[in-house]
Amino acid sequence: MNYPESDAAVEQAFKEWLHSGEPTGGLTQSIELERSWDETPGSVTLSPRYTFAHLEETPRLTAFLDGVEVPLDAPVRLEPVHISKPWGREIWYSGIEARGESRVTGGNGSLPLSHYLALAPDRLCCGEPLVLLKVLDPHPEPLIGELYLEVHEEKREVYVVTHLDPGAWPEGEGNIRFGVNQTVRREHGDDDNFRAAYLHAVQEYLHIRNAIDAGEQIDAELERRARTAMGKFTELKTLKVGDVVTVPPGLPHSLQHGVRVVEFQTPVYERHIISFAQKVLTQNHWDSETAIARMTLDAPPEPDFVELEPGVERIASFDDFNVCRATLAPNAVFNLPQHIPYALCIALGDGIRIGPLPLGPEEACFVPHSALQSPIGNVSDQTEICLVAAPKL
Repeated sequence: MNYPESDAAVEQAFKEWLHSGEPTGGLTQSIELERSWDETPGSVTLSPRYTFAHLEETPRLTAFLDGVEVPLDAPVRLEPVHISKPWGREIWYSGIEARGESRVTGGNGSLPLSHYLALAPDRLCCGEPLVLLKVLDPHPEPLIGELYLEVHEEKREVYVVTHLDPGAWPEGEGNIRFGVNQTVRREHGDDDNFRAAYLHAVQEYLHIRNAIDAGEQIDAELERRARTAMGKFTELKTLKVGDVVTVPPGLPHSLQHGVRVVEFQTPVYERHIISFAQKVLTQNHWDSETAIARMTLDAPPEPDFVELEPGVERIASFDDFNVCRATLAPNAVFNLPQHIPYALCIALGDGIRIGPLPLGPEEACFVPHSALQSPIGNVSDQTEICLVAAPKL
């Protein structure tokens, strides 16, 4: 998203009002927002009205747009958009794409997230792009609920496991396909030979997959053997509720059926599909040759958690964003650092409150830079968890 230059007039008028001594003030302006993410890029003109007033002796800045009132110096609830997938669904809390856009809850309704951010991008997020926060919710059925096996060149991801379908994983342990099988790699003696053998196995399965997708009758055992031969080149990692999975660029990965996770990721759409056990609907080909040639072969390191304070640990650290997990006892509070440009928060249970805003399970909010003084607290009588992501957190 290209942010419009809408802050200067608002901040100047707000500053003049503060010095005037008047009880209230305001401003109306016109904002041209480029919707570069649409399938047919264009622009839209926004005409917000800003009001200035004191609330409990604190100056407050509020915007009104399309009949919706939103504060510009307080946390706001994020309304997710649900994106259907062949393997299940994604639930986006901070997505701005042609495929769907999240919204911000205000008084008398809600606004598209892009419209909210355009009101005052410097005040709200210091002009920084938002980390993409979403939930991955695969079907519980084997094969049908398995995500694409893919690699990324730029995108960084972190998963936190929140639920395992009891029918799919009755013993409480699920799976993610994660990295290559180091034993099979050694058996090939040479990494070029390993990549070539893996590509051959994938292409053998792709031939069968294409025939199935074309409506041909293929022997189920033949399909199973080809899929098993392909799968032996990658590793299955065991997952339990609460586990953290960090996915760096280049690492082949595929979340398995019935494993629900909260995901934070770099807000870019790029991937190379190695394989998929269903028909791919979002593109007409696999990227197996490119993906296998570029994928990382070394085993990924285990997540390295850093305790920031009692109950708060940094569970992922990337160049463009970090993720923290706040495990809060009853009445405990975590204060956000003031140097970050914004924060995205999602509660994993009842009782989490961000400033005045209560959050239920898998409810999320955006904390603007102007509201970083809002504490994250647990108002319940049991321990609760809140995940927080931000650049430089």
